[in-house]
Amino acid sequence: MSKVIKSSAREMILKVKEFCEAEQKNQGVLIPLNNVRKRVAAITGVSEKTITRITKEGITAASTSKKIVTPGKSRPHPKKFDLDGFDLCAIRQKIHSFYVVHKELPTLAKLRAALREDINFQGSITTLHRILNRIEAFESITAEDWTAQCTHVEHLEEEYLKNEGLMDEEMDRIIISTASDTETESDSVSIHSSDSDVPMAADHNYSIKL
Repeated sequence: MSKVIKSSAREMILKVKEFCEAEQKNQGVLIPLNNVRKRVAAITGVSEKTITRITKEGITAASTSKKIVTPGKSRPHPKKFDLDGFDLCAIRQKIHSFYVVHKELPTLAKLRAALREDINFQGSITTLHRILNRIEAFESITAEDWTAQCTHVEHLEEEYLKNEGLMDEEMDRIIISTASDTETESDSVSIHSSDSDVPMAADHNYSIKL
């Protein structure tokens, strides 16, 4: 089965072929054989500096039995954590609690510590930063939003304390009003009781006619 050659390798092959054809036409070498780095640079079409760097990488890879790593190549990384909707919602709520309850900007370290306690989050700060980028929790909240939210919370607290004082006054008024009504009823009962105790005249006929 033939090996699939990528476009970059195909271009390199064509450059090598062109150099060999040029030497064939010249009936001799274009660059002295003892100048290996310069010959390789001319054949491949890359700089001598790049040739030197790749040579060092090849020596290191050979000594460690590893492959030469392509710089900047995107490689798939397995997801270390499978967070469900509940976990993502818990992360959002924890971020908002820093703004609303604690009134402070959450750092990754503080958020990670809080999530480790709440949902047993075992990821690193880098992993947490990647999760936050995915749910866009930080991007949706600016410093201006945080300031406005804190001001709103302070206003709610002031209103609550004010209403709590009014509620205490209203409860005191109801208690006083109820106590006054009870005293009035007691006075009324005493008056009726006094009427029933009025003495009867001895010479009056209290016989009941049937």
